[in-house]
Amino acid sequence: MPDTYDAVRSILTGAFRVPEDEIRPQRTLERLDLDSLALTELVLILHERFGVRISNEDLSRDTTLAQVVDHLDALLADGTSTAAPS
Repeated sequence: MPDTYDAVRSILTGAFRVPEDEIRPQRTLERLDLDSLALTELVLILHERFGVRISNEDLSRDTTLAQVVDHLDALLADGTSTAAPS
């Protein structure tokens, strides 16, 4: 989880300009100021970064950062990725 968490944190700070001090595992995506358009963009970025397919239904504004990371880790562990992480 630490590597995945760090990668997601880096995406949030870089692509969405979320201040580093606001990023905590139990924060919801809504509390990180991600709207529905940002969630769609996040899904695309996660697909590119991790090579996994995440549907828009897998992420909602009520999803916590920890849940996002756990979901990614589960997909990667199941071998459902379509490309190796970069």
